[in-house]
Amino acid sequence: MNAERPQLIGLPTRIRLSEVIGSGSFCTVWKARDSQTGQDFAIKLLSVQSGGALASERLEREARALSRLNKLEGAVSLHQVGITADGTAWLLLDFAPGGSLQDRLDATLTTALTTASTTAELEAEQALVALRESNEFLAASLFFTLAQAHESGVIHGDISPANVLFAESGKPLLADFGMAGLLGGGDGALGVVGFTPAYAAPERIRGGPPDQASDVYALAATLWHAKFGNPPGSARPQRSALPPNEQSELKRDWMQGALSELPAERPDALGVARSLSAPTKRHKRMRLR
Repeated sequence: MNAERPQLIGLPTRIRLSEVIGSGSFCTVWKARDSQTGQDFAIKLLSVQSGGALASERLEREARALSRLNKLEGAVSLHQVGITADGTAWLLLDFAPGGSLQDRLDATLTTALTTASTTAELEAEQALVALRESNEFLAASLFFTLAQAHESGVIHGDISPANVLFAESGKPLLADFGMAGLLGGGDGALGVVGFTPAYAAPERIRGGPPDQASDVYALAATLWHAKFGNPPGSARPQRSALPPNEQSELKRDWMQGALSELPAERPDALGVARSLSAPTKRHKRMRLR
């Protein structure tokens, strides 16, 4: 993508913007590099066309949330906050070269849909198997990160495959805290706006605010998609040989009941993380349920 480089007041001159790597209705994301160390960064700034108070609040809220989580290895780190020459806010963040979970899901789906030879079909199936097998590590790591975020008073509010990034090491990172609820300090949640319906808990669809229980549901729904090929509420066929009645039972038990319709019946994030990390055979089976 070609775009005019913004003037970022306060950004060290050694950090140079190179290219736009993402854009949406609220923000544009640039890739940048430190010319001295060679480290890459992502710079998120408000899109010129967004121009609203809500967009500005989202970016400010993300900055406040990430400032609480800067010591978490499983969350994208915030390095600096600033403004452009025209007064637009920007954030200097970790760059995640592994892309997003949504990218990986899209890539495996595209490969599966476009394969025309036996070899290509085998490669597509191997990619799907690799994604499923990595789901156990992915789940435990993300639930531990979510538990630490909750302990820090941060509610993510919009967990989805697009908001799970991968570091160069392959470690999954929770990202995009623009809809975060911040407990304590007078910062509430933005309300019902900004969630991704396919992964949102039932109470959020009905208009409820984000909380720890809805975060647990959204992460479990995200991981369900990673394993079975579609969100849990999708009408499209799941990537599973189980009959519908057994799929319903699996949903009920998935991640210790994290997809329960009732928030009070869902475990907390730490409980799910510990169950996924337990070394016993019993919990090895539970990882898939």
